[in-house]
Amino acid sequence: MPLPMEARKLLPHRGQMLLLDSVLSADEEGGTALADLSSQSISLGHDGNMLPPFYIELVAQTYAAVCGYHLRKTGQPIPDGYLVGVQKFQINQSFSNINFSSSELLIKVRTVGNFDGFAVVEGKVSREDIIMAEGRIKLFVPQDESMAELIGLQKTGESTATWQL
Repeated sequence: MPLPMEARKLLPHRGQMLLLDSVLSADEEGGTALADLSSQSISLGHDGNMLPPFYIELVAQTYAAVCGYHLRKTGQPIPDGYLVGVQKFQINQSFSNINFSSSELLIKVRTVGNFDGFAVVEGKVSREDIIMAEGRIKLFVPQDESMAELIGLQKTGESTATWQL
């Protein structure tokens, strides 16, 4: 499958929650994506600057889209994933006075750890070669039917207190 590829083909996000435009590269360790945020984006505050939680979401969506690309390439279904932690995520506030000529953001991710459905991912969000945010996130993707069933129960609101692994 050729890259770049539209992110909407690799992610379940739709409407304003789809922050990425395309996946530019994907390899065994990570990949890159592009987001071109319009002034209508829910990720922007009244001052036009990105709201801090959305930097984390950009990294999470990029990781999910890169994984989705690999899974789709091999004909496997794309599972739901969950952001479960944020570690040492820093947002560079000093760029607010810089006049950028583009609204495009480049997001790079790299998997630094993977164990039984959990992944630790390093990510950087940049604009015109200026790093705007970087850090690590932790994600969980259910790997077997029992975990998928547990997650499904929690989504429907059923009690999982009596559910046994």
